Amino acid sequence: MAYSFPTGSQSPGDVRSALSGPIRHQRRLVYAILIIMTLYFAVIGSINVFVFSAYPVAALDYAGAIGVTLALLYFHRSGQLLIASWLVVIILIAVLLSFIHLAEGRSYSIIWVTVLPPVAFFLLGRRAGAWLSGLVFVYVIAYVYLRLPDWPAAEVTLGAWLNIVEVLTAQWFIFRLYERSRAEAFAELEHQSITDKLTGLHNRSHLDTLLQQELARHRSNGQPLTLVLCDIDHFKHINDEYGHLTGDAVLQQFAGVLTRQMRATDICGRWGGEEFLIICPGTATESAAAITSKLRAAFAATAFSQGLKVTASFGIASQTPPDSQRFSDQLLRRADDALYDAKRRGRACAVIATADDTFEAVR
Repeated sequence: MAYSFPTGSQSPGDVRSALSGPIRHQRRLVYAILIIMTLYFAVIGSINVFVFSAYPVAALDYAGAIGVTLALLYFHRSGQLLIASWLVVIILIAVLLSFIHLAEGRSYSIIWVTVLPPVAFFLLGRRAGAWLSGLVFVYVIAYVYLRLPDWPAAEVTLGAWLNIVEVLTAQWFIFRLYERSRAEAFAELEHQSITDKLTGLHNRSHLDTLLQQELARHRSNGQPLTLVLCDIDHFKHINDEYGHLTGDAVLQQFAGVLTRQMRATDICGRWGGEEFLIICPGTATESAAAITSKLRAAFAATAFSQGLKVTASFGIASQTPPDSQRFSDQLLRRADDALYDAKRRGRACAVIATADDTFEAVR
């Protein structure tokens, strides 16, 4: 904040809070707010000392910098997000109102109150932010109304100009950080909506969508499309004997092997429980069978949690142009039937559902 009295070239400075919004990683964003507020206080305080010789307002700025630094140290040591957020907002209100009183509301000093709502809303939420901002606004409006008869004709001094520039800069930073946090939040929600939380692979809902897209592409370009259903053998036994935490660890490690072994064009996700679906666009049955052989070797070479040796069974079904009118559920049913046949054959193997709906083990 910069301020110049009507009779001189003095100017104070105040706070500027740059904040990053809520939702995702709000702790990191509160750190950003506290650090930027500290720097803003210190810079504006120095401007008031060396440019305007406005020592009382510079002292206010430096006090704000010290207060925010203490809040930063408290937050770093305690991790109390809500308390730190309230401290930031209270310090901001105290400096804003003190500055407005020191400037007697002149030189556009009241424009600084517009910095409060975005900070309060981002840190305290809609309800608390609305009430707190509303109360401060009412107070400032009442103060201006009472002081208005005593104000001289307005003049645009250097301090008034700096107040406007500093507030506009503060608002630019605030809303830029807000937009970034909003975009990050949207990306996170979108990622969560399509991702299996345990394994990090695509979830079943998103796999359904991707499968429909690949079927449409298959019908348009005539390239083969192959599905591989993969099921961890004796997974119930792992859960029963070693516990569900070990079962979860096995699922995560299993998904990691799948991810590392997949080609760039393949799509892999968790179909449900211990079952995984691999969509192989532009891939014939023989190539998909080679993928399953590669996966079985990778599983055999992996040391799973608790030293377990984990095997898997595979069901393979392909769709080629002559039967391109089949729907996804029909293709999935064929892959599931092939997987069931692999289980019947003793597990730890792969079975292909042929075009005439018979089954053939992968050699």
